[in-house]
Amino acid sequence: MKHALFLVSLICQLSCSSKDPGYQNEILWDTWGIPHIYADTDSSLYKMMGWAQMRNHGNLLLKLYGESRGKSSEYWEVDPERDILLHQTGVLDAAETVFARMTESDKTVISSFASGINAYATKYPEHLDPHLRQVLPIRPLDVVYHTFRAMYLEFLIARNLKAAREWTAGSNAWAINGSKTASGNAMLLANPHLSWSGFSLFFEAQLIKEGNNLYGTTLVGLPTLGIAFNENLGWTHTVNTLDNVDFYEISVSDNRYLLDGNYQAIEIDSVTLQVGSDSGPQPLLVQKKRTAFGMIIEEQGDKALAISWPNSDGALDPIAQWRAMGEAENLEGFQAALDRNALPLFNVVYSDREDNILYQFGGHVPKKNGDWGKWQELQATSSSEELWDGLYPAAALPQYTNPGSGWIQNANDPPYTSTFPVAIHPSDYASHIAPNSMGFRPQRSAKLIMEASKLSLEDFIALKHDTKSELALRLMDEFEQLKTETQDSLTLAALQVLTTWDGSFDAGSTGAVLFHNLIGELGTSGYFSEAWSMDNALYSPDGLKDRKMVLETVAQVAREQLRQLGKLDPAFGDYFRLKVGGQEFPGNGGPNRLGLFRTVEYAAGQDGKFYSHAGETYVCAVEFGDTVTAKAVLGYGNATQPNNPHVGDQLALMAAKQLRDVWYTREAQEANLELVEKESEM
Repeated sequence: MKHALFLVSLICQLSCSSKDPGYQNEILWDTWGIPHIYADTDSSLYKMMGWAQMRNHGNLLLKLYGESRGKSSEYWEVDPERDILLHQTGVLDAAETVFARMTESDKTVISSFASGINAYATKYPEHLDPHLRQVLPIRPLDVVYHTFRAMYLEFLIARNLKAAREWTAGSNAWAINGSKTASGNAMLLANPHLSWSGFSLFFEAQLIKEGNNLYGTTLVGLPTLGIAFNENLGWTHTVNTLDNVDFYEISVSDNRYLLDGNYQAIEIDSVTLQVGSDSGPQPLLVQKKRTAFGMIIEEQGDKALAISWPNSDGALDPIAQWRAMGEAENLEGFQAALDRNALPLFNVVYSDREDNILYQFGGHVPKKNGDWGKWQELQATSSSEELWDGLYPAAALPQYTNPGSGWIQNANDPPYTSTFPVAIHPSDYASHIAPNSMGFRPQRSAKLIMEASKLSLEDFIALKHDTKSELALRLMDEFEQLKTETQDSLTLAALQVLTTWDGSFDAGSTGAVLFHNLIGELGTSGYFSEAWSMDNALYSPDGLKDRKMVLETVAQVAREQLRQLGKLDPAFGDYFRLKVGGQEFPGNGGPNRLGLFRTVEYAAGQDGKFYSHAGETYVCAVEFGDTVTAKAVLGYGNATQPNNPHVGDQLALMAAKQLRDVWYTREAQEANLELVEKESEM
């Protein structure tokens, strides 16, 4: 049974609200801790969105905003590396430029969001950790700082700098039209994969105002929904294979840099940080050095490392684009929002009630001189020919609508394998826009959806919860053949475990642990005799080129597993666990590298078991009929705040491969109500 009502005045509130479908500037909190926010103006809507995020994530939000200001070390005496990078790369400068250029309407959104954050902190200071309150008050500019920190520093710059982290941002997405469904209605699957902590956490909410009823999720600290649906359409994102962060080794001398044979002045600005230490805050001068090749982040002698990243001039506003996408009423309006091209990255996968489906390889994609391979390397140059020549407009990026297949998928693969028969070809685009390849998870994704037909929403959801490893299935015939090539009893026993297993990573699967450990030694490539090719995209690579090496590795892994676990066929869920706070369940789903559509990344614990820390986060399946129907789950729950009952409260559903009903209508919300809050009382 879900949690008790927090307010004793619900009877009066319900009697007043249930007869009136209007907008009363209030939040209806449901029993999963999801806010359904009703408002008559954007100002009220986003003020309550800020308030709602503080109720569920107040400590996290303040921590993130303090970090995004570039003041982590000043506030909390931590390593100043991120603070330095935010200034040194020009991320905060770009955010300030975007803020200055915003329309009054868009400024209202972020100003109202900030005011809601501050209002909650003023009313409930005791709910917030004292050492985090120094971040208050939150300014509208802080919202933009945090947006740029998340989108540009974390998603783009940091991953290219190979910042220390144990996860890779990813996602799955499906869109199908009525030719694939039992009802004839289009459907959409949103399934992002991110870390279960920090800036990557999602917040689920519904924003309801006159003419628009938008439901979905966003990163904690962002005001607008980034993956969402309304009564007419919906979209999701996956991280795409674009290259829009490049590094240059350039020649420097006396604050000048070499460009086309002549030394040019480096534009230098500086900021002084207060870095915490045992003896109190100490000043640290950070120089911001701008060149035509980008911002200088390191110098050694007469050489410097410069980084070029998109939107460093602050010309594009991602918050405004997401808002426009959510307010679109049809395909034409949605495409107009995409034409802004203000999101720095992401594929867009879309469905609507008119049975349209769409794929766009979106983001800030620079025009460059050379192919994809060239730009994966450091560019040692002084030539202006190696500078970016602006960004491609949205219309020039890989995209299409309504493929003949009736389906679209993306699992972080390049754009050319998003449906079969292919709808767009690599030869149609410059090779530096995207590579051409298809990993095992995208292959699994494509096979699942292309082979399905006449799907109900329940069938669609069941298909999404497939846990089979495409890599395991690819190798199964090889394992069978290897049994004829050895007489070693332990190797044969291990191969028997693998070949009698169905390739699934369910809690009770008895071959998954051994396969996981085997691939940990073998890797996922390098041993295939047939390489991947576009001509056989869903069934390559294949074959083994060094069968003896594989047999030896099987024997080695089997011996080590017996030493550690005492058996070759333990149940997967005995050692791989889903855990959030005090909630813990046997795991299902496995690492991306093994080709599982159901992606869960695990990290070793001190007890010899492995615990979930990234992967499956928000899952939402939507059917666009005369009325919209949706089911969803946010595995780690919609809150992180201490003592909030919704920390980890959806993990049991995730472990059981279940989604909950999305309470999209007011009638459903009132039937599943936990708390009502009025803006007038905030």
